[in-house]
Amino acid sequence: MTDIYALSDPAILAQIGQKLKEARIEQNISQKSLADSSGLSTFSISQMENGHNTSLLSLIMVLRALNRLDIFEGLFREKPVSPVALSEYMKKNPQRQRAYNTNATAEKGGMTTNDFNWDEDKQ
Repeated sequence: MTDIYALSDPAILAQIGQKLKEARIEQNISQKSLADSSGLSTFSISQMENGHNTSLLSLIMVLRALNRLDIFEGLFREKPVSPVALSEYMKKNPQRQRAYNTNATAEKGGMTTNDFNWDEDKQ
């Protein structure tokens, strides 16, 4: 396995281009067909495969056409919350206590606001 941190930036581009080419050939897709399905030119596909500088958008378009966007999944993973951080958050932001349901209380035989005579002074 290649240590990617030991490679220069142009060498990384060349490796990415080689992997794109391998994925294309593995799926038995021509550069023209990939260009058509990705919306890029054949020249752009060739440049990318040869390790020339390309835009991130072009890379995404090619990866989508190759059904290989999964290589970006690591970028979209949620960072897990540590139990300590969660505990501290819960201490600082306790859940609100909910008001009781008066209808449920009445059904159980409890008192509700309707049980009080609010007009006592008038009687």
